[in-house]
Amino acid sequence: MSNGDKKKGGKDFSKFRISTRGAGLPVAQKVLMHVPVDKPSKQKFVRVNPDSDCRFECVILRLEDDDKPFLVAPHLASAVAQDIKIVDLRLAIDRQTNVLLWPVPPIPEDGNHNTWNQSQRQIAEIAEKSWVRMSSNQATQSYEAIVAQGEIPEPAWPDLSFQEILEIAFGSTHIIEDREHPALRKLWGIE
Repeated sequence: MSNGDKKKGGKDFSKFRISTRGAGLPVAQKVLMHVPVDKPSKQKFVRVNPDSDCRFECVILRLEDDDKPFLVAPHLASAVAQDIKIVDLRLAIDRQTNVLLWPVPPIPEDGNHNTWNQSQRQIAEIAEKSWVRMSSNQATQSYEAIVAQGEIPEPAWPDLSFQEILEIAFGSTHIIEDREHPALRKLWGIE
């Protein structure tokens, strides 16, 4: 644009130019407000945090009409044994930096291996070192690992403790510590 164009009422956009690609500008930070507790979707590449502090063996309860599972205190597990799952919650992240807690089935104490659960454990282990997605294979009755072929950068884990992530995932309403919890009362037909 020539100086003549500025005099005719044209806008001077030069005042909007920044140097060094925005250095010195304030940086926005994503606030983690929701952490799903679920296995990764079949089309998402994920990584699992390999740190032993980012995993948590626990008992969860899923109610059919609630999209979020409940964390159950161990002393109550026998009261709802037929409805619970023992899991190894693993901190995972997808390529879009969405954090999730993956409830990986642990190795069963009785030695009866379910091929779906066994393959899920193996894929979670692969995801500690590689970006991977999990796809079901009905013919083999197991999940298959699909490892990313491209050069994907290492994940940027949230700057939160695992305890803080658990608090976001379960909040105060999805933790069952006593028999009077509304979820148990509903499950037992009291309410």
